[in-house]
Amino acid sequence: MWAAQLGAAARAALDTVYDPELDEPITDLGFVRSLTADDGRITVHLRLPTSFCSPNFAYLMASDAKDALSALPGAREVTVLLDDHHDSDLINRGLAADAGYRGTFGHEAERDLEELRDVFRRKAHTAAMERALTALLRARPDLAEERLGEVVLGDLPDTAASRALLRRRAALGLGTAPTDPALVDDEGRPVPPGEIPLRLRFARSVRISVDGNAHFCRGLLRTRYPDSAADQAPRSCDGGRPVDAAEGGPASQEKTTRTRNAGQIA
Repeated sequence: MWAAQLGAAARAALDTVYDPELDEPITDLGFVRSLTADDGRITVHLRLPTSFCSPNFAYLMASDAKDALSALPGAREVTVLLDDHHDSDLINRGLAADAGYRGTFGHEAERDLEELRDVFRRKAHTAAMERALTALLRARPDLAEERLGEVVLGDLPDTAASRALLRRRAALGLGTAPTDPALVDDEGRPVPPGEIPLRLRFARSVRISVDGNAHFCRGLLRTRYPDSAADQAPRSCDGGRPVDAAEGGPASQEKTTRTRNAGQIA
């Protein structure tokens, strides 16, 4: 595979790697510092908002990035490096040796990586469910909150929020049929009518927490690496455009698009 083709495929593969806590692609967050692809060799450097970001989150993203890149047909050798983190050396050695999560952290690995991943998949599903249902309530003023238990997935409009909810449900093994109830608990069970307001308020608090953390981490990354502003994709809850931390104003959409399309592949 030609270098340019492999580089484009590698970038697309990294688009599928999500920060487990923020539920956004690492490419949209600006966590991909650089990507090079040549003669089947792919090297990626990752950066995080602080040097003390949770090591298990950092490992999960770096490991997922290596897995996604290694699955590419033209990839002969994949190297993923985490820069400027207090556990960079440990994580990079573990990734290079394919030691796995427990092999990398040893006794410090308190829980299995898949168990950790499942915790955040449930959190992401709860936030996605709230976004989709709140949008439906706004679009249908005649629909009372207490009647959300009657809403099925087929009632949701075909929007980005609805599609995101379906992806989150699929990742958890929950039903995605048009006749499946839209408002469910973590096990996919319908929420009893009397519990709907409380469940929705809980889901809203989870979504606000996820969105707030994402906004905060993006700002920290721009403060730590001012050039990262150009690599962050717009967020609708930030007014549609990334905010430049140094200037306190919106970053240029043109600059963001140009950098994301061309600036990461050498």
